[in-house]
Amino acid sequence: MVHLTSQPHGTNLRVDLLIAIAVTAVVSFAAGQNWTQPTSFASAEIEDWHGNVKRSNWPN
Repeated sequence: MVHLTSQPHGTNLRVDLLIAIAVTAVVSFAAGQNWTQPTSFASAEIEDWHGNVKRSNWPN
């Protein structure tokens, strides 16, 4: 019986998978940037940049 030392397999870099992930991320980001709010929410309370509802009418 022959005894062979075990060697770890090298990592396979799947370029096609990385490209697919990158394209999906770019398309998703672009779609999110151009997403419009429904008109039913247009009359909702004013929110700041973080999504917090403004509690007063004082200027920033």
